[in-house]
Amino acid sequence: MTNLEEKLVGSVATTNNVLPQLVDNLRKLHGIIIQNTYVKDTSKHLDRIIQDANNQTMVLIIGKERVGKTTLVNGLLGRTLLSVNDSNPTGVNTFLRYGEREKIKAYFLDGVIAVFDISKLELLTTGDTFASQILREHLDYLEVYVKHDLLKSVTIIDSVSLEAGNGDKAYFSESLINRVDEIFWVLRSGSMAIDAEIKLMEVLKNNGKEPLCVVNAIDMKNTEPEAFIATEKGRIGHLVSDFVTVSAKNALEAQYTENEALWQQSQYSELIEQINRVATKSDKKTSAILIRFLQWLERFRFELTVIPQRDPFKSAVENIEKYTGDSQYEFSRYQRDLAIVGEYEHEYKQVTEIFTNVHTLYQLLQTIEQYDFLQDPIVNAFSEKAISYQQMLREYRSMHSEYIREYDRLDVQHKKIHGKGLIKAIFGHHTQNEFFKERVDKLNDQQENCVALFEKVRVDEMVLLENISETQNYLMNLTKNRLSQVEQKVQELNDQRAKEKLQLKSYASKLNEFTCLIEAQGYLNDAIEPFLMDENLPLRDKDRVMLKETINSICAIDLSYNGLLARSHMKNQIESKAIPFDFEEKYPLHALALTELDIKSNDIPEIPKKLVVQYGSE
Repeated sequence: MTNLEEKLVGSVATTNNVLPQLVDNLRKLHGIIIQNTYVKDTSKHLDRIIQDANNQTMVLIIGKERVGKTTLVNGLLGRTLLSVNDSNPTGVNTFLRYGEREKIKAYFLDGVIAVFDISKLELLTTGDTFASQILREHLDYLEVYVKHDLLKSVTIIDSVSLEAGNGDKAYFSESLINRVDEIFWVLRSGSMAIDAEIKLMEVLKNNGKEPLCVVNAIDMKNTEPEAFIATEKGRIGHLVSDFVTVSAKNALEAQYTENEALWQQSQYSELIEQINRVATKSDKKTSAILIRFLQWLERFRFELTVIPQRDPFKSAVENIEKYTGDSQYEFSRYQRDLAIVGEYEHEYKQVTEIFTNVHTLYQLLQTIEQYDFLQDPIVNAFSEKAISYQQMLREYRSMHSEYIREYDRLDVQHKKIHGKGLIKAIFGHHTQNEFFKERVDKLNDQQENCVALFEKVRVDEMVLLENISETQNYLMNLTKNRLSQVEQKVQELNDQRAKEKLQLKSYASKLNEFTCLIEAQGYLNDAIEPFLMDENLPLRDKDRVMLKETINSICAIDLSYNGLLARSHMKNQIESKAIPFDFEEKYPLHALALTELDIKSNDIPEIPKKLVVQYGSE
């Protein structure tokens, strides 16, 4: 290490402080609340505080465009590491940390972290290529790891330039300002702080932050640093902690050329002393972390306050209360469901027996008409044919009966007149037979009609016999489907019961997820508050009062809902019983098995023979 490098690094003293103990307590608190997704963002904020407390001292380099912020950082590193581009100023906040192996970690807005070689630094910070612009649009910040002893004690942040908006206001990341331990506000010699900068300094002053004003470029010709400093002290001296004048350009050149005189002219030694002061001032960092934690506590208090009024906590409480409020709730529901299944069982038994007393075609048609589930286009087509067959059969019987009546009346008349029956007369010899001949002709006409209708009956009967086997199988399938539907209704009831139980478990699980917040309340009360009330901590009395009030408010929020969490956990152990249904074993299906004899009518009268009249004389 050269003499200049030794002067650059300086000496950083270490002091014992309570910060590691605070970090340990906060880490335990974070480990408790991270289990709850509802306070996920709040948990992330606490984790950021822990990281910053555990990290090195952070120094933020801030200022408007073209004041030499990046060159100032290069002067501290003794090399032109960060690209300086007048047309494209630094486009992303860059954290410079110590690393044995130099590299870049790029943190993108969507959470992706990519590692780049150190040679890609210009591409990511000031490059004007299309790829550079695309990358910077999606970048959150960079971490650049550099092997330089100065960075063993501090992290230096080369920030993007201040943005002046409407009303002469300067915009800068509030979250980044809150994270850092010290702010170095860079002005360029001869270029006064603009109104937007002054207003932002006033905001910082009100928040207890006073930046160190670093006046750069004192080597510039036609500038009078002393006069400039005097003027700026009058304007902003009450808003900053002190003024330091430097020449970043001379500091860089002095280190490249190892020019001791030029190094003295750069006045960087005083800047290094200020960095050492920041690195060794642990009380200030501890105080800043404590203030941030107090602010976090207030945020945590607000979130816990609204939890009972919002989902998922509210809906979980309502559903668990409904379940735990009545000790007979589950029992009464089970009895109700048993009654429902009892009705399903009765329906199942009824369906299995619908063909028990079906022995004829007529009984089959009556059964089909009685049950809607047996009626569909295929069955209806068969029924229409069967009904048509039965109707023709009735017509044939009626026609046959009419024929027999007519024959009997004619036979009686013939006996009265001729003393003998019609058949004997027809086959005998007589001369007075014109009247009976006419009547016999009418009987023969009726006989022909009977023959025609009988043939139709036989044709329809053959069609039915051809289809009966297929139809019976189809009807049995419809019946089985109906039985399956009944079983499905029982299954759906059990599924609904299981779903409700699963939902209940989900509500209980969701509610139990908040037990970690109850644990956090206890940890704040039993561990955090006693630790922070220690007089050795750099807290003001009013901060301690606020701390106590905030923790008391947090602990007063009832997230257990009068023990509902414990009761829901206990009730959650009760398993929901499924309603048993062994219908198939208890009620075997009675098969439909009609034969041809069952379809045919056994009492169809025979077709009468045609009468033939012979003419002759006695």
